[in-house]
Amino acid sequence: ASFMKYWYPCCLALVAAPVAIGFTPSCSNLSTRYFPPITSSDTSRRPTTNLHVKIKAALVGLPNVGKSTLFNAIAQKSLAQAENFPFCTIEPNRTPVPIPDPILPLIQSVAKSTKAIYSTIELVDVAGLVKGASRGEGLGNRFLATVRECDVIVHVVRSYDDPDMIHVEGRIDPVFDADVVNLELLLADQTHVERRLERRCESEEQATLGKILKGLRAGRPARALGLTEEEIFSIKSMGLLSLKPVLYAFNVDEVDFFLNRGEQLEQVKGFMSQIDQCDMEMDSFCLVSAKLESELGLLSDAERVEYLESVGIDADVDADTTPSADGSYNQMMSYNQLPLKIKNILGLGLIYTGPGVPPERSRTTKTHLIQSTNTRNRVTASCLAGKLHGDIERGFICAEVIGAQNLMQHKSYTAARAKGQVKIEGRDYIVQDDDVVLIKWKN
Repeated sequence: ASFMKYWYPCCLALVAAPVAIGFTPSCSNLSTRYFPPITSSDTSRRPTTNLHVKIKAALVGLPNVGKSTLFNAIAQKSLAQAENFPFCTIEPNRTPVPIPDPILPLIQSVAKSTKAIYSTIELVDVAGLVKGASRGEGLGNRFLATVRECDVIVHVVRSYDDPDMIHVEGRIDPVFDADVVNLELLLADQTHVERRLERRCESEEQATLGKILKGLRAGRPARALGLTEEEIFSIKSMGLLSLKPVLYAFNVDEVDFFLNRGEQLEQVKGFMSQIDQCDMEMDSFCLVSAKLESELGLLSDAERVEYLESVGIDADVDADTTPSADGSYNQMMSYNQLPLKIKNILGLGLIYTGPGVPPERSRTTKTHLIQSTNTRNRVTASCLAGKLHGDIERGFICAEVIGAQNLMQHKSYTAARAKGQVKIEGRDYIVQDDDVVLIKWKN
C-alpha cells in the first residue's frame, strides 16, 4: 500500500506531462502521420527493393600486393597508409568512388541544372589475408567479417617484381597467390555453413545450405553452383564469401601497364584460366598499376601530360576530376575502370532524376543505381519516389518517363514532352536502366 501511494501519482504525472505541452501520445495518430499503414491492396509501398542499400566493394589480397596504394589511386588522394611491411592496414579504410557516366553531363545540360551528382560505390580497403586466415591467423577474423558486409570482392594480385618490396611467400606467382586467398575464403564459408546447419533453420535455407556445403567440400565456390534467386535470397543473411562475384585486379609495373599492355592482357587471361575457383562467367579482371597511378595523381596537369606523351599515351587529360568513361587515358585508370566493371559484374543500371523538376524545387540532376538483372529487386516508380523523399512517395500521382538517349535529342525536357516523347506511368512501373524519371506528386 505504501508503494502504491507514491507509484500511482508518478504514473499519472508521466502520462499528463506530454498532454500539458500539447503532445498526444496516440499510437493511431503516430502510425497514420509518420508510418502509413500497408494494406494488402497497397503492395507498392512494401520494401521490395534494395535501392537504399549502398554497394560496397572489398579490396582483398595477400599482404604487400598494393591494396592500400591502389585504394589511394582510386580515391585520388592519400587516405590509406601504404608501407613495405605486412599488415600496415589494420582498421578498414573506406571511401566513396563515383561511377563514371558520360551521359550525366549531357542530361544536366538539357535540364539546365546547376549541379550533377554521380552515383557512388563504397570502396573498402581491408587488412591483408594470409594462409590460415579462415582459422583466425593474422587478422583473419576481422578481415573476413569486413568482407562479408560487401557486395563484391576486388581481388588484388601482385604481378610485378620489385626487390625492394617484400613478398610474404618470397616469390612472385599470381596464380598461387590468388589460389591462397580463394582457398581461405572457401574454407571460411565451409566452417560458417557447418555451424549454421548445427542450429535450427528454415527448410528452404537448410536445403540450400546443404547444397552449398556439398559444393564447398568439393572445392567449388557457392557462386559456381547455379543457385536460383530464391535459394540465394534464403541465405542472404549468411554473407557467404564464395557467393560474391570477384573482380581480379592484376597489379603490374608501369612498363607492362602502358608499353606491354596487349601482351600483359593475354598473359592475365591465361592466369584466369589457371586460378582454382575462378568462375569465368561471373568473375572478371582488369590491369592496374597502383604505384604508377598514385604517382600520377601527385603530378601537376602539365607534368602528367608530359609523362603520358613520353610513353605514347593520349595526353588529352581533363584538368578537373569529373569521372568520364571516354578517353584512352581515363579508360585505363583504375578510378574509372574498376567502378564500371563492378557495376557490370553486379548487373546494375543507372537512372536519372532532375530534368523537368521546377527550378524553385531543385536544380540538381542525379544518377541512381538500380538492380537491372535481379527480378526480385526490381525498382518501381513508387520505390524511387520513396528514395527521393517520403512525402513524394505518399503524395505520388504518376511518373513521367523518357529514355536518356531520347531526351538528349531535344533541347529541353519541355520540348521532349511537347513532342509526345514522355510516357505517363503509374506507381507499379518497373524502372528501366537509362530511364529519366520525373515523379509528379501532391503535398
